[in-house]
Amino acid sequence: MIKPYSFVVLFLLSGLAFSQNEPEWLIDSGLTFNHYQAQIKAEVGDPRGERLANIFELGINVIGSYKWNKWFATGLFFRADRGQRDLAKFNGFDDSGKTTIKDKVGGTYSELWIGPVIHAYWKQLTLELGYAAFGIRKDNGRRDIPNSSGETKGSFTLNPKVAWMVNVGGFIPLSDNIDASLKIEYRGRYYLKRDGKKLLDNIDHGTQSIVPVIGLRLRIN
Repeated sequence: MIKPYSFVVLFLLSGLAFSQNEPEWLIDSGLTFNHYQAQIKAEVGDPRGERLANIFELGINVIGSYKWNKWFATGLFFRADRGQRDLAKFNGFDDSGKTTIKDKVGGTYSELWIGPVIHAYWKQLTLELGYAAFGIRKDNGRRDIPNSSGETKGSFTLNPKVAWMVNVGGFIPLSDNIDASLKIEYRGRYYLKRDGKKLLDNIDHGTQSIVPVIGLRLRIN
């Protein structure tokens, strides 16, 4: 696992180790989305009952960076998303044949990341590595993870050792200074505090996600 201090050194060296060649400012903006549903029916075409799973999420990713040469750029990213997640167990069918559920859990959630990012380019392709220097998550569906004081409503705080974003994708020129972009984003993180206090029994709560990012890139010479 890459250490945060190693990333800072790499971030600085990537801009100093290469001579400038057609330097330019870059502004990347993209939208992310995720939608998943699960249900049970006695037969396909029957009336829909309650869903076993319903997940919907929208997010934005904005990156401002300076391209030192045709291979490397460094900058800062802003990543935010908000969604709704509901999960339940199957509990049979009602008199009309519709699905019923039990033990439903879930709720809204939102997350915010801010931090440095390094880009590597090859032709129209890009590889991006970002580190969340600041990250917080509000999750109303995770009332089962209290902090050391028993609080279950506060926001989660990222573990600074594991808060990484990796993007892989490419660009298609639309004009002299605007490109369309399509990337696949991976994020892996652990949370170690809630409402400013360690999680109960000093546990870490980890999550990971993979989503598409569709957007535009503005190039400023």
